[in-house]
Amino acid sequence: MKILIVDDHDYVPDGLKMWIAAFWPPEVPPEVVTALCSSADLAIEAVKDYQPDVLFLDYSFGGRDRKTGKDVALWIDRNYQKPIRVATHSSHYNVRELFSGAECVKHFISGISDTEHIKKFIEHCTGRKVTNGY
Repeated sequence: MKILIVDDHDYVPDGLKMWIAAFWPPEVPPEVVTALCSSADLAIEAVKDYQPDVLFLDYSFGGRDRKTGKDVALWIDRNYQKPIRVATHSSHYNVRELFSGAECVKHFISGISDTEHIKKFIEHCTGRKVTNGY
């Protein structure tokens, strides 16, 4: 299963990769790629290039164009042809509210320490119950 983590900080993907390694079932091997993106446009290019099955998507990219992860999610809704499971993550915002209207986003993670929601998302992606780790 191809997993893409999109963020503008390197420590967030490192933390998410740690939880993926701890909770992802070994019988569904993940292929994890990180895209450090300073803009929503670069995030869209990363999605186009990698064609993930699973996407961990940041809300804010710090770019000057004011586009956000919601713009990426709306692009996915309009243009992405294959099934994708999307979780948004941010420790600074109420992401559920900010991503309202983006149909592809079904899971909301409050930051890399939000293990409850990370586990639920992994369960959704793999169809397997997460215990304390595999």
